[in-house]
Amino acid sequence: MLIRKHITVFVLALVLLQTAVAWAEEENSGATPLTPAPGQETQQSREQPSESVKQQTPFFTNFPPLPSIPIPLPEAAAEITGFVDRLHGEISQRLLTTATWLDSFFVDEREAAEQNQSYMRARYDAFQERRTGVAYAPTVDLRLALPQLEKKAHIVISADPADKTTSAPVAAAATSDRISSPEERNVTTALYYFIRNTVQESIIVRTGALFSHGTPVLFISPRYRWFTPLTIWDFRFTQDAVWRTDTRWQADTRFDLERRLPHELFFRTSVGGSWIEIKRGYFYNAGCSLRQPFDSKHAMEYEWLSSFQTRPVGELMEVMFRVRYRQSFWRDWLFFEVAPQYRLPRDRQFNGTPGILFRLEMFFGKKV
Repeated sequence: MLIRKHITVFVLALVLLQTAVAWAEEENSGATPLTPAPGQETQQSREQPSESVKQQTPFFTNFPPLPSIPIPLPEAAAEITGFVDRLHGEISQRLLTTATWLDSFFVDEREAAEQNQSYMRARYDAFQERRTGVAYAPTVDLRLALPQLEKKAHIVISADPADKTTSAPVAAAATSDRISSPEERNVTTALYYFIRNTVQESIIVRTGALFSHGTPVLFISPRYRWFTPLTIWDFRFTQDAVWRTDTRWQADTRFDLERRLPHELFFRTSVGGSWIEIKRGYFYNAGCSLRQPFDSKHAMEYEWLSSFQTRPVGELMEVMFRVRYRQSFWRDWLFFEVAPQYRLPRDRQFNGTPGILFRLEMFFGKKV
């Protein structure tokens, strides 16, 4: 009970001790290396964060083992000197590793948009809200990295893509999982070019054709993301600009603050907005999510989001709550997901509208 009440002090003390030992080893490189204590491994250099780094992480002993996702460090990391900077860097790296794994497990747009490997993801969704029938929808997302361009360019073929290339207002992660009717579904063939893709900064240009109602629509969409670790929070800024031959310009902006919490929890709060040339006003939303991993195969997400618009008058358009349970079963590449939600939309006088999503997903590709 004492450790639970003072877990923050306990965690910082352990991290401080590990970092101090590593720093002393580097400063006394000519001396005989220290023998690691039983159960511990010699800390690797920060340029190669591997499984040993995760095994040394003293934050939460029951946190699920993270998949081996290579996480490049910011360029400034090579210039970190001094005890305080090293301590800050170690804490930030652990927070970042947690966020990367959870975003990958939940197939979050933040992580999926910057994937630098070939894969195919196939889904079959069933969704129903009160007063509506059940909608069934298969979706496919195929990405082929081009090795001759050193993985800087990808060919992407997708049906009902997750990336924002439509003229719809910025939506919550909860609302983005609603299933479109067959006549609203799109097929996109695009080329993604990675100008820069590091932990600190990402610049991607997407261009291609979107086929809607059998009519091709050309688009180009530059995307910029900037990330910086704060003391115990991480801050992320993302800006998308989309130009389409049918709807002209659209700009999507998002700000995220996220951090790891005790008891294996991860919290993120977000504010996003969208300006669309052919629509009046500005559409924006604010919300938060809490993620709870049970182990490497099971996790839950609790989410709340409120959506607003400024024209013709500034008003709240919808409030949504969702609980999302996701797990892999039988094989590492097979996933099942169930997500009950509860909407209060303005067009229904804010009367509660329950709904539920069932999803079966298969992933084909190399787990890096």
